[in-house]
Amino acid sequence: HRDPDALAAGHAPAGTFQSPAAGLVHGREAILEVYRFWYVAFPDFLLTWESPIIEPPRAAVFWTFDGVAAGPFFGEVKAGAHVKFAGAAEYEFGDEGIVSVRHIFDFSSVLVATGVLKVKPAG
Repeated sequence: HRDPDALAAGHAPAGTFQSPAAGLVHGREAILEVYRFWYVAFPDFLLTWESPIIEPPRAAVFWTFDGVAAGPFFGEVKAGAHVKFAGAAEYEFGDEGIVSVRHIFDFSSVLVATGVLKVKPAG
């Protein structure tokens, strides 16, 4: 439903969220800000999830992000830039919800795709 509040509500109040883009954040409110940031930058984004690997209390999943840049994203973004990249996540669950989540993806390539990071051609 593209609802950052609903996504954050699934996290434990003292949970953690870690990714190359956000670093390590602590607490549901900080996690909510991470979700809000991504939905402002890519309001139409979709995460396509592969089948999870589950070994309670943990689960791991590979995913693909697909969206169009629309708002601020770590600097001057090229609005309308299509961004698609793969990543993986590990979740740990507890009685209060998601205790921790860790995303792994090539953040530099995302910055290049959005026009935030400029690279020189080889040669």
